[in-house]
Amino acid sequence: MGPAAAVRTELLRSFDLKGRTTRAAYLWFLSTSILALAAGIWACHALLPDDQVIRGVCAVIALFYLPVTAAGVRRLHDVGASGLLMLEPLKPGLGLGTALWLLWLLATGTLVGTTSVILATLFFPAVVVALLGIAGLIALIATLIAFSH
Repeated sequence: MGPAAAVRTELLRSFDLKGRTTRAAYLWFLSTSILALAAGIWACHALLPDDQVIRGVCAVIALFYLPVTAAGVRRLHDVGASGLLMLEPLKPGLGLGTALWLLWLLATGTLVGTTSVILATLFFPAVVVALLGIAGLIALIATLIAFSH
Protein backbone atom coordinates (compact mmCIF):
# COMPACT_ATOMS: atom_id res chain seq x y z
CA MET A 1 0.00 0.00 0.00
CA GLY A 2 1.39 3.38 -1.01
CA PRO A 3 1.53 6.47 1.20
CA ALA A 4 -1.53 8.17 -0.28
CA ALA A 5 -3.62 5.00 -0.08
CA ALA A 6 -2.51 4.40 3.52
CA VAL A 7 -3.45 7.92 4.60
CA ARG A 8 -6.80 7.74 2.76
CA THR A 9 -7.60 4.34 4.30
CA GLU A 10 -6.74 5.48 7.80
CA LEU A 11 -8.77 8.68 7.44
CA LEU A 12 -11.78 6.69 6.28
CA ARG A 13 -11.40 4.48 9.36
CA SER A 14 -11.17 7.43 11.79
CA PHE A 15 -14.11 6.23 13.89
CA ASP A 16 -13.27 2.52 13.69
CA LEU A 17 -11.63 1.27 16.88
CA LYS A 18 -11.77 -2.38 15.84
CA GLY A 19 -9.57 -4.27 13.48
CA ARG A 20 -5.91 -3.86 12.66
CA THR A 21 -3.51 -1.47 10.97
CA THR A 22 -0.22 -2.47 9.43
CA ARG A 23 2.99 -0.85 10.58
CA ALA A 24 3.65 0.85 7.24
CA ALA A 25 0.13 2.28 6.98
CA TYR A 26 0.29 3.52 10.57
CA LEU A 27 3.68 5.19 10.08
CA TRP A 28 2.60 6.89 6.85
CA PHE A 29 -0.60 8.12 8.47
CA LEU A 30 1.16 9.27 11.64
CA SER A 31 3.91 11.14 9.79
CA THR A 32 1.37 12.81 7.50
CA SER A 33 -0.79 13.72 10.50
CA ILE A 34 2.16 15.25 12.34
CA LEU A 35 3.05 17.38 9.32
CA ALA A 36 -0.58 18.45 8.86
CA LEU A 37 -0.87 19.24 12.58
CA ALA A 38 2.28 21.38 12.44
CA ALA A 39 0.93 23.19 9.36
CA GLY A 40 -2.41 23.77 11.11
CA ILE A 41 -0.75 25.19 14.22
CA TRP A 42 1.47 27.41 12.06
CA ALA A 43 -1.62 28.63 10.17
CA CYS A 44 -3.32 29.46 13.47
CA HIS A 45 -0.35 31.55 14.55
CA ALA A 46 -0.03 33.24 11.17
CA LEU A 47 -3.67 33.94 10.36
CA LEU A 48 -5.59 34.34 13.60
CA PRO A 49 -5.57 37.39 15.87
CA ASP A 50 -3.48 36.98 19.02
CA ASP A 51 -6.49 36.51 21.29
CA GLN A 52 -7.84 33.63 19.13
CA VAL A 53 -4.63 31.62 18.62
CA ILE A 54 -5.10 29.33 21.64
CA ARG A 55 -8.66 28.47 20.61
CA GLY A 56 -7.53 27.77 17.06
CA VAL A 57 -4.67 25.53 18.19
CA CYS A 58 -7.01 23.63 20.52
CA ALA A 59 -9.46 23.14 17.65
CA VAL A 60 -6.70 21.84 15.37
CA ILE A 61 -5.50 19.41 18.05
CA ALA A 62 -9.08 18.21 18.67
CA LEU A 63 -9.50 17.65 14.93
CA PHE A 64 -6.47 15.36 14.81
CA TYR A 65 -6.97 13.56 18.12
CA LEU A 66 -9.61 10.99 17.18
CA PRO A 67 -8.18 9.77 13.84
CA VAL A 68 -4.66 9.40 15.27
CA THR A 69 -5.95 7.70 18.42
CA ALA A 70 -8.12 5.31 16.40
CA ALA A 71 -5.15 4.39 14.21
CA GLY A 72 -3.03 3.84 17.32
CA VAL A 73 -5.69 1.59 18.85
CA ARG A 74 -5.85 -0.49 15.67
CA ARG A 75 -2.04 -0.69 15.60
CA LEU A 76 -2.02 -1.91 19.20
CA HIS A 77 -4.58 -4.55 18.20
CA ASP A 78 -2.24 -5.60 15.39
CA VAL A 79 0.59 -6.31 17.86
CA GLY A 80 -1.77 -8.12 20.26
CA ALA A 81 -2.11 -5.40 22.91
CA SER A 82 -5.18 -3.70 24.34
CA GLY A 83 -6.26 -0.45 22.71
CA LEU A 84 -6.67 1.06 26.18
CA LEU A 85 -2.90 1.50 26.28
CA MET A 86 -3.43 4.62 24.14
CA LEU A 87 -4.88 6.29 27.25
CA GLU A 88 -1.87 5.53 29.48
CA PRO A 89 -0.01 8.81 28.78
CA LEU A 90 -3.06 10.79 29.87
CA LYS A 91 -3.04 9.43 33.43
CA PRO A 92 -0.41 11.75 34.97
CA GLY A 93 -1.98 14.84 33.40
CA LEU A 94 -5.43 13.86 34.63
CA GLY A 95 -3.99 13.17 38.09
CA LEU A 96 -2.33 16.58 38.17
CA GLY A 97 -5.50 18.28 36.94
CA THR A 98 -7.54 16.52 39.61
CA ALA A 99 -5.03 17.48 42.31
CA LEU A 100 -5.02 21.14 41.19
CA TRP A 101 -8.83 21.18 41.08
CA LEU A 102 -9.03 19.74 44.61
CA LEU A 103 -6.49 22.30 45.84
CA TRP A 104 -8.53 25.06 44.21
CA LEU A 105 -11.68 23.80 45.95
CA LEU A 106 -9.82 23.63 49.25
CA ALA A 107 -8.41 27.15 48.83
CA THR A 108 -11.68 28.74 47.75
CA GLY A 109 -13.94 26.84 50.14
CA THR A 110 -13.70 29.52 52.80
CA LEU A 111 -13.63 33.29 52.82
CA VAL A 112 -10.01 33.33 53.99
CA GLY A 113 -9.01 30.87 51.24
CA THR A 114 -10.81 32.84 48.55
CA THR A 115 -9.29 36.10 49.74
CA SER A 116 -5.79 34.63 49.83
CA VAL A 117 -6.13 33.22 46.29
CA ILE A 118 -7.35 36.58 44.95
CA LEU A 119 -4.59 38.51 46.74
CA ALA A 120 -1.91 36.06 45.59
CA THR A 121 -3.12 36.39 42.01
CA LEU A 122 -3.23 40.19 42.20
CA PHE A 123 0.03 40.85 44.03
CA PHE A 124 2.16 37.83 43.14
CA PRO A 125 1.15 36.81 39.59
CA ALA A 126 4.71 35.74 38.74
CA VAL A 127 4.70 33.33 41.69
CA VAL A 128 1.35 31.87 40.65
CA VAL A 129 2.55 31.43 37.07
CA ALA A 130 5.82 29.89 38.29
CA LEU A 131 3.96 27.41 40.50
CA LEU A 132 1.64 26.44 37.65
CA GLY A 133 4.66 26.07 35.36
CA ILE A 134 6.37 23.80 37.87
CA ALA A 135 3.19 21.75 38.18
CA GLY A 136 3.04 21.47 34.39
CA LEU A 137 6.66 20.31 34.25
CA ILE A 138 5.93 17.69 36.90
CA ALA A 139 2.98 16.47 34.81
CA LEU A 140 5.16 16.35 31.69
CA ILE A 141 7.87 14.37 33.46
CA ALA A 142 5.31 11.98 34.96
CA THR A 143 3.76 11.50 31.52
CA LEU A 144 7.14 10.73 29.97
CA ILE A 145 7.92 8.27 32.77
CA ALA A 146 4.52 6.58 32.37
CA PHE A 147 4.91 6.47 28.59
CA SER A 148 8.46 5.13 28.63
CA HIS A 149 7.63 1.67 29.94
